[in-house]
Amino acid sequence: MVTWSSQLLTVRSDNPELVRRGRNCIIISFALLLLSLAFIPVVSIFNPNPVTLAVLVVAACIFVVTAILGRAGHIGLSSYLLISVPLVAIAISIPSATATQNTPLYMVLVILLAGVLLPSPQIWIVFVATLMATAIGAGMMAPELRDTMAWRQTLISTALLLVTSSLLVYLSARGTELALAAAHRAQAEAEQASAALAMSNAELEARVEERTAALRRAVEEQRAAAAELEASLQVQRDLNRVIADLSVPIIPVSAGTLVVPLIGNLDTRRADQLLGSVLERVGADHVHTVILDVTGVPIVDTQVAASLIRVAAANRLMGAATVLVGIRPEVAQALVHLGVDLATLRTAATLQDALTATFR
Repeated sequence: MVTWSSQLLTVRSDNPELVRRGRNCIIISFALLLLSLAFIPVVSIFNPNPVTLAVLVVAACIFVVTAILGRAGHIGLSSYLLISVPLVAIAISIPSATATQNTPLYMVLVILLAGVLLPSPQIWIVFVATLMATAIGAGMMAPELRDTMAWRQTLISTALLLVTSSLLVYLSARGTELALAAAHRAQAEAEQASAALAMSNAELEARVEERTAALRRAVEEQRAAAAELEASLQVQRDLNRVIADLSVPIIPVSAGTLVVPLIGNLDTRRADQLLGSVLERVGADHVHTVILDVTGVPIVDTQVAASLIRVAAANRLMGAATVLVGIRPEVAQALVHLGVDLATLRTAATLQDALTATFR
């Protein structure tokens, strides 16, 4: 039922004001159509006048046409056609023999129809039309009837009532139009604000996506840089290990015998490295003799001598003997002047002598 009524009141227009007036036109057309159809049997029974029946049938047809025009969006034509039917009917009824003094007052119905069917400025057009139709109808009356005091008062009252009702209907229609226009503007502004908000959200989402992509790229670049740095550090660690191994080379010459040729200055770091490397090989290979060759050490001072003695003591604790070779005459003289005690070390003039003694 609701779907059928909504389809019946559908008006082909995008203007809210036209849609409102079109729906009013359709509703009034169907109401007057039903009223006309209801009067046809009544007139046929109580006053079977062919002219009256023909007028009712024509009016019913006109009301069907006005409803169709209203649904099609021809609001102006449908409204004026709908208004003209009661206007003409009342104007024709005024000079008839059956007219009463209240007949002209029915022109107010025409004004009321104009208030719900037409734009507010056009209400005054209908007002002028009602005055002219009333005047024409009164002019067609018999002079002896028109000139009576009662009919004069009726015509004057009708004119005043038409003016008052037209003014009130105009103000009401104008207020409705202004309210609908304000609502339409508010709706348009709301739609614009919604569109602007949607666009802003889209831009914000695009910016967030762009920033997210940039952050993702930055994170990937940082990961790649970290991986490269880790690879570089690993290479550096490997290089340092190679350098460390080269700085303290340990050469196995036979089962249980190691030769450690020392080249360059023997500082604290190299001395600790020497101690650790030698002890590790002694423990791992079951070494019984370690030959320390200091031929390549340019300066052997007290600190270097203390480092060598510490290595020899650690080797002795591990069960290995330490042989010191390669001491040059000037180095031996310097050690004697410094008072360094090398009694705990076995010495040999050259590496060959140390190896010969060891193998023997």
